[in-house]
Amino acid sequence: MERVHEPDLAGVAAGATYLRGEWCEQVFAQDAPLTLELGCGQGMFAAELARRFPSTNVVGVDLKGHRFWRGAKAVHVGGLLNAAFLRARIQWLDHFFGPGEVGEVWLTFSDPQNGDKRGTKRLTSPHYLRLYQSMLREEGVVHVKTDSPEFFENTLRDGPLAEMVVEDSCDDVHGAEPGRFDPVLTDLLAFKTAYEQRWIDEGRSVHYVRLRRQAAVDAEQLARAKRMLQGPPGAARPHFTRPAR
Repeated sequence: MERVHEPDLAGVAAGATYLRGEWCEQVFAQDAPLTLELGCGQGMFAAELARRFPSTNVVGVDLKGHRFWRGAKAVHVGGLLNAAFLRARIQWLDHFFGPGEVGEVWLTFSDPQNGDKRGTKRLTSPHYLRLYQSMLREEGVVHVKTDSPEFFENTLRDGPLAEMVVEDSCDDVHGAEPGRFDPVLTDLLAFKTAYEQRWIDEGRSVHYVRLRRQAAVDAEQLARAKRMLQGPPGAARPHFTRPAR
């Protein structure tokens, strides 16, 4: 499908970039801030974002292409030219998106990685949050939706550690009183994938956090975050094999 991008991952890990700073010019027909869904799974939320907000460019990112086939198919069939999917590792995100290129990031039901003490796996660790900030526009936002109480609490803790403002949080999105969120966000949070509905049926609460970028990320802190996530500059890079479809 032409809306799916599968760059050479070994080349990226070796230092190459792919469409960095060029998404609006090369992929989308409109100049607009990008909204990213990281770890997009089946990609249905990314497709829904593109459908609801035609003036926004949306990119769903996941390593395993077979996961987002369903969302990519919906985008293809629906003719949603403001949506695309990228097969990539999130730790190399800065090789795909440049400074100020991203308006919003969505993390929807990420793996909680509760045993991740170094912060190299959990997608809201300070290392990852600093990486996102290096691509976010001024006042850019990271939205987090999760069914994991631990992931929720860790995000609330680590947002300020990464110099991001916790602008809002809710420990039960679907049980919140009417008017708790603005109408646009209310509608977005109400959208449920099949997996989310299953978790709700099992009695799990869905949590939400919104973090806002308040200043440019410190260069030294960003360099440390990238070393932690990507390894030191010049280190031997792993070869990423193509997942089976």
